[in-house]
Amino acid sequence: MATGEAYLYKAGSSLQLGSSSMWRSNGVEACSRSVREDEEALIWAALEKLPTYDRLRKGILTTLSGKASEIDVPNLGFQEREQLVDRLLKVPEEDNERFLLNLKNRIDRVGIDLPTIEVRFENLNVGAETYVGARAMPTILNFTFNLFQGLLNGLCIRSSKKTHLRILQNINGIIKPSRMTLLLGPPSCGKTTLLLALAGKLDPDLKLSGRVTYNGHGMNEFIPQKTSAYISQHDSHIGEMTVRETLAFSARCQGVGTRYDLLAELCRREKAANIKPDPDLDVFMKGIATEGQEVSVVTDYILKVLGLEGCADTIIGDQMLRGISGGQRKRVTTGEMLVGPAKVLFMDEISTGLDSSTTFQIVNSLKQYIHIFKGTALISLLQPAPETYDLFDDIILLSDGQIVYQGPREHVLEFFETKGFKCPERKGIADFLQEVTSKKDQQQYWKCKDEPYSFVTVEEFSQALQSFHTGQKLGGELSIPFDKTKNHPAALTTKKYGVKKGELLKACFSREILLLKRNSFVYYFKLIQISFMAMIAMTLFLQVASWVFITYYVIGFDPNVGRFIKQYTLLVLVGQMASALFRMDAAICRNMIVANTLGSFIVIIFLTLGGFILSRDDIKKWWTWGYWMSPMMYGQNAIVVIELLGNSWRHVPPDSTMSLGVAVLKSRGFFPHAYWYWIGVVALIGYVLLFNIGYTVALSYLNPLGRHQSVNSEDSWGDAQEDSSSQSAMTVKHRTEIPVETTNSKRRGMVLPFEPHSMTFDEVGYSVDMPQEMKIEGVQEDKLVLLKGVSGSFRPGVLTALMGALLFSAWLRLPPEVNSATRKMFTEEVMELVELNPLRQSLVGLPGVDGLSTEQRKRLTIAVELVANPSIIFMDEPTSGLDARAAAIVMRTVRNTVDTGRTVVCTIHQPSIDIFESFDELLLLKRGGQEVYVGPLGRHSCHLIKYFERIGVNKISDGYNPATWMLEVTAPGQELALGIDFTDVYKNSELYRRNKQLITEFSTPAPSSEDLYFPTQYSQPFLTQSMACLWKQHWSYWRNPLYTAVRLLFTTFIALLFGTMFWNLGFKLKKEQDLYNAMGAMFTAVLFLGLKNATSVQPVVDVERTVFYREKAAGMYGALAYAFAQVLIELPYCLVQASIYGIITYLMMGFERTFIKFFWYLYFIYFTMTYFTLYGMMAVGVTPNAHIASITSSGFYALWNIFSGYLMPRPRMAVWWRWYYWASPIAWTFYGLNASQYGDVQDRFEDGIPVQQFLRDYFGYRHDFVGVAAMVHVGFVVLFGFCFAFSIRVFNFQRR
Repeated sequence: MATGEAYLYKAGSSLQLGSSSMWRSNGVEACSRSVREDEEALIWAALEKLPTYDRLRKGILTTLSGKASEIDVPNLGFQEREQLVDRLLKVPEEDNERFLLNLKNRIDRVGIDLPTIEVRFENLNVGAETYVGARAMPTILNFTFNLFQGLLNGLCIRSSKKTHLRILQNINGIIKPSRMTLLLGPPSCGKTTLLLALAGKLDPDLKLSGRVTYNGHGMNEFIPQKTSAYISQHDSHIGEMTVRETLAFSARCQGVGTRYDLLAELCRREKAANIKPDPDLDVFMKGIATEGQEVSVVTDYILKVLGLEGCADTIIGDQMLRGISGGQRKRVTTGEMLVGPAKVLFMDEISTGLDSSTTFQIVNSLKQYIHIFKGTALISLLQPAPETYDLFDDIILLSDGQIVYQGPREHVLEFFETKGFKCPERKGIADFLQEVTSKKDQQQYWKCKDEPYSFVTVEEFSQALQSFHTGQKLGGELSIPFDKTKNHPAALTTKKYGVKKGELLKACFSREILLLKRNSFVYYFKLIQISFMAMIAMTLFLQVASWVFITYYVIGFDPNVGRFIKQYTLLVLVGQMASALFRMDAAICRNMIVANTLGSFIVIIFLTLGGFILSRDDIKKWWTWGYWMSPMMYGQNAIVVIELLGNSWRHVPPDSTMSLGVAVLKSRGFFPHAYWYWIGVVALIGYVLLFNIGYTVALSYLNPLGRHQSVNSEDSWGDAQEDSSSQSAMTVKHRTEIPVETTNSKRRGMVLPFEPHSMTFDEVGYSVDMPQEMKIEGVQEDKLVLLKGVSGSFRPGVLTALMGALLFSAWLRLPPEVNSATRKMFTEEVMELVELNPLRQSLVGLPGVDGLSTEQRKRLTIAVELVANPSIIFMDEPTSGLDARAAAIVMRTVRNTVDTGRTVVCTIHQPSIDIFESFDELLLLKRGGQEVYVGPLGRHSCHLIKYFERIGVNKISDGYNPATWMLEVTAPGQELALGIDFTDVYKNSELYRRNKQLITEFSTPAPSSEDLYFPTQYSQPFLTQSMACLWKQHWSYWRNPLYTAVRLLFTTFIALLFGTMFWNLGFKLKKEQDLYNAMGAMFTAVLFLGLKNATSVQPVVDVERTVFYREKAAGMYGALAYAFAQVLIELPYCLVQASIYGIITYLMMGFERTFIKFFWYLYFIYFTMTYFTLYGMMAVGVTPNAHIASITSSGFYALWNIFSGYLMPRPRMAVWWRWYYWASPIAWTFYGLNASQYGDVQDRFEDGIPVQQFLRDYFGYRHDFVGVAAMVHVGFVVLFGFCFAFSIRVFNFQRR
């Protein structure tokens, strides 16, 4: 890069120019030092002579033997990168800050100024238009009303009845560079919306007003999505990729930003000043500045900092595929953005699922980067531990869409004290801040005991901030516009993509190849499937047309190589056209069920109007446009002219003037000209390009479909409009005080009788097979020990911690003797106990997709178990993913549960002081599953603290979290420093001997006690289980309009479509082609409506099956009850669907209007839709997921199609394949429909043959066989339903 290159700089519109000159500043003082006369210096001298481009790609790397050698940075191998990062960052907790300072010192030494970004938001308002109360539920009726209302709104006939919901209300603030800003607030307060608004990623359907600027520049003056990075609270990854591959792909796509320009200027100045940088630092900086690397050194660095080295080569996994843990997946989500060059970080709840020490390490690393490299960060955390909270410089407290406090962390307590609220000594400040604005929790922090307390609203806090000194200072800063002349040219990104589109193509292509390998089973299966189908076609159509290489000559096509190549080329283009079409369909619909529906509709249009099912001469004039638009028409015409204009078809019959091939083409309505092959080829190429362009445009401009949020009740909404605190009233109205001190509260929600139980375990060991990735790293053992000699007892009324759709549940899990009224009362009290009353009408939804938030879902999970009225409860991280207030609610629930005499055991991650000290006893394990401490905590954790301080560990500081201190002083490094084994110390302690005595005591049953006995596996009989499951499935289907309503609307539309296409053709039987047309109508309906049912039900059942696994494991119901309900709920929907289609098409197509024929028509349509639906369910039941199910199903659909009797009648099939005709469900449907409608028709065709005789001679259909066909349909329904139930009972694909 030329050193004399200058950059343009315009005041008021400073933009990134991509030139190294942007890094230069005036008054640079050159520094120099002598170069050592050694081998390294000689290599460096040689490198300095290289052209700039080559010099930036070369470096000096020292091997393990200590020898320095020249290396090509873009081609660094795995071991070289690993050794480099290990030398720079041996222990991340200790070395990261020093490493970053060394990088910064290298830059500062030559006087380069780094860009900084200040983010401002002024008068920011975000709102949404939403329905209130029951009208917001996504039911079939509401879905239908929404469609019609949307149509009326579009025509300006009727206005919308949606209500405006305010999410953020006129907020102002500044996110400053070089400072860590913590965003706190209770759930649904607007934290995520604020982060998305600042990152430029807000849903366009939301109403946004106000102004967001970066360094004074509006969001339309640069690309905020590339300048900043938003890290979502939801972990969405490709499960088949490893951690390293995921981060490497992200780094490759995001590019290096301005790192290359910085490095070029840095090297130029160092060369001018005769400065030789540290070789390792130099290689690292060149590595992170080089584009196009499949795996960059920045990936290895982030893996090290985030503690992901141990799982770097482990696949991420998903619900059905075993992979990394939830905490590791959360760190991968964070790492995906950190590997990029973004200078502003907006991080949304990045600590969910992480323990406090890991959270501290990650936030501390971010702090070091932000402070040293002058970055900008706004980070939202749910339950930051005190030591993590202290890492931040500024605090933004958000509540009900308003900013309650913004300013330095040191002044936040002072602000609330001016309003009369004080944080208790042993209370985490972050926890206090999230509770002090809550109407339920605020009073406990009131410090002015001599003054009457009244609730201080969020609006009052927000107004008080304006007169507080931090608020006044903020207002003063906002009143002065940012000086755009201070904007660094490299600060803001103006390019939409981080790398060139060619590089993006290479990266995406590499990933697709990788995924193809990881999903090789799918492609091998499809290859075998196609080969099998080719063999069937080859033998079925022997000497009487699709998989070219095997079938072309055997079937008997024209034996001409040129025609063979033409057919192969044509079929390749048809395949590419279809792939592009469905890619575009998926990108436009953005939902699997909707995409399947639209895809089915498109296929029906293209195939029906393609010239084969309905002859061109018989297409109604109002559908002629569809004929000319169908890609299949061009493919069909092209492929028939290849064959029928060949030598084999040039014979001219004695009574004709045209060849046999031309006569056949004309009789079927095809064009008899050879140039139609080339017309077809060109048209298909055009469609391939058109559909791929549409796919690209859809991906570029369409956003993901919006989430269904929690339902707002009409009562609480009305109160909210009247109350000045707006949304506070919405959420508070249904809440009830549950003070721990009152006697009644201890029994609340626990009114049913139960028998207290204790539990003991002595010298328990547990091991698993050694993971393959650990063996690769050199571990020799065959077993990985997880628990080793663990002993203890869990007793009633004692809360122990291990560190390291409610009514439905109650219905199934409470004993039969509990009547309905008691069960409902019990459920209501549990809902009140965990504060679920405001959410009683909300849909649960899917995690990270729609429905309840993380903390709401956590409370629901606990409530589902509480309504079972258990004696012993195990809770795995009940507070993970919750904010401080939600965690307090959960622990209050847990404490109340314990106080009823139940035994409760919890695992806890990053507990606050309050949560930790709400436990009675602690079971602490170290790595390897060995006990470190098993015993009581005591008041303020006194027993725990005395135990460890007696051993000689560092004493705990005043106000420090005992849980964090305990983990720190028992770390492996402390064992080495003290020269002790904490397990041995415990085994030699009085505490250990006490626990052994307790184990002996509680292991012996009391004389009056009875053995635990459960007469049945489930609490309720099979009939009750089935009714409960059917009740749940009813509401699940009713509130899933994307499946149910879309399915009915699709059927209605297709019925009208076919009615207009085949208008009055049902009894128009002048010639044989008329019968073929009527048969084509029935065949198309059977095939495509059936396929639509089968494909659309598969993702629904796949999701339901995951829930089934959990609920079955919880002992709620058996597999047969679930399968019975899943099958039964489909029957009424299939009946409605068949009635809609049958009535419309029967009347419009003009079939004979007699009751018996109408009955048989509806009968066969209904059972066809039913058996297709059940077959789709069965396919999911016998396969791991919906994707595999759809692939395996497609092979059977093709076989059923070939042997349906439409493409080739049964009498003309090869004898050895006729058996499968009777095994094809579609063949029986086609038989039943045609025999019932035409099997008794005595009318004659123009050539004198009776219709009844033609059907019997050509197709083999007999009218007296209709009853048998009807019974076979019932048999298929029973068979597929039974197979689904059997597969659900026997197979379990959730092997994690």
